[in-house]
Amino acid sequence: MAVLIITERNDIHGSALIWALNRMGVRCDRWSLSEFPEQQRTSVRISNSSNPQFRVSGLSDTYQSIWARRMARPAAISPELASADVEMALMQARQSCEGVRSIFSPQSVWINPLDAGEKADLKPQQLLAARKAGFAIPETLLSNDPAEIRRFYGENGGKVVCKFFTPALWKNRVTGALNAVFTAPLTQELLEDDAAFISCPAIYQRYVQKKSDVRITFFGSSYHAVRIWSQRSSMGAVDFRSDLRFESPMEPMELGPEILERCMELSSQLGLLHGSYDFVEGPDGSFTFLEINEMGQFLWLEEQLPQLPLLSIFAAFSLDPRPDVRFDQGQWPSHSFPAFLQSEAYPAFQTDCDRVSAANPFWYPE
Repeated sequence: MAVLIITERNDIHGSALIWALNRMGVRCDRWSLSEFPEQQRTSVRISNSSNPQFRVSGLSDTYQSIWARRMARPAAISPELASADVEMALMQARQSCEGVRSIFSPQSVWINPLDAGEKADLKPQQLLAARKAGFAIPETLLSNDPAEIRRFYGENGGKVVCKFFTPALWKNRVTGALNAVFTAPLTQELLEDDAAFISCPAIYQRYVQKKSDVRITFFGSSYHAVRIWSQRSSMGAVDFRSDLRFESPMEPMELGPEILERCMELSSQLGLLHGSYDFVEGPDGSFTFLEINEMGQFLWLEEQLPQLPLLSIFAAFSLDPRPDVRFDQGQWPSHSFPAFLQSEAYPAFQTDCDRVSAANPFWYPE
């Protein structure tokens, strides 16, 4: 039995799962796509008389499950290649990589299936699926048309927030510091900048009054829900992710049967086995769907609430990833995230991070 994680070496979720599964005697390999093609060799032989035969350096050709955690783009091109040929070579590498990935280890269960993951990452698909599952959704505009954005702003009395389709991060090339933009209120002053709106399509939503934020992490039919008292934070009232000081108290919570049923219906519609779901809990206790991150971070929740066995659950789930699987905590050994942080594997992970972020011509964190 073996598990494959497709992710980068500086992904702590991948390193933590490798550590947990190795402790269980399970082989766990990592496939870092950004290292292709210069640092990897792949071959696929396809013929009339047999199934495809794979040769991917460092990997087996069969796995119990494959966790499609971080699907980076190939970036490792030899510095010896002529500069005029780099972009063409990268295009070929990316097409080659997608082709191999699409048929690799066909008997494996993918977490999540590639087509389901791609669909679930599309914000319009998420919102329509959530509405069909019975959830309330915010009034939403996806646009780069300044006139439409101003009209939406006026129709909602100026109570509008803006957020991006993907994480918005910048790296300061002098200091190395990362800067991020989270969901933020749209203001009349910002509405004057036509060029910014036209150049950068974004998501605009009517602000939903909240009592708290709710993050639910699903593993098949098992889940852990956390209530985040974001309104007590100086930084995270609009978007709890911007609470970088962790001022918001958090607590585990149980979902009512109606909410759980709707969540499972949403997972079924999108074809997801695993994902992190975000909701606003209104002052009256109602739930409003915000978004799904089908590969959302979850170990930070265990770091803040060590009683949540999220790493143990995912280790067990990766060996039997089914929509109806339920985790029996007493059936599996404990592999807590705090224990990983204290283990010998964590310094090795930090070393990998340093190597990735060093002066590496194959890595572009900006």
